[in-house]
Amino acid sequence: TVTSMVPGDTVTQALTIDNAGTASLRYALSTVASDALGDALTLEIKTIGTNCATFDGTAVLAATTLDGAAVGSSAQGAQAGDRTLAAAASEVLCFRVALPLAAGDALQAATSDVTFTFDAEQTANNP
Repeated sequence: TVTSMVPGDTVTQALTIDNAGTASLRYALSTVASDALGDALTLEIKTIGTNCATFDGTAVLAATTLDGAAVGSSAQGAQAGDRTLAAAASEVLCFRVALPLAAGDALQAATSDVTFTFDAEQTANNP
């Protein structure tokens, strides 16, 4: 939950993705954000690096519109951008949402609901 953003603000949060299974998996991420605010906000994702506050990890997703952002593909099989996790492993990703300085007055008091969908599949015998 993010509240009271003004143009130029950014919010960064860590998200841990766990593979509690016994086989390696690959996953993809897609987003859907509602309303004009969802189209104005941007999303950038990096690996944890030093920590999420410094946001100095390796780029996973370059800054893009929050609504419709995607990492990899939900299509079956290995796709460009898919992330992999070994069995019983996890990774921490840092999600940064920004409201660009150019955001107009029409967005004042606007809200947006965002859905992050993770699609995963085993990698073994699933090219």
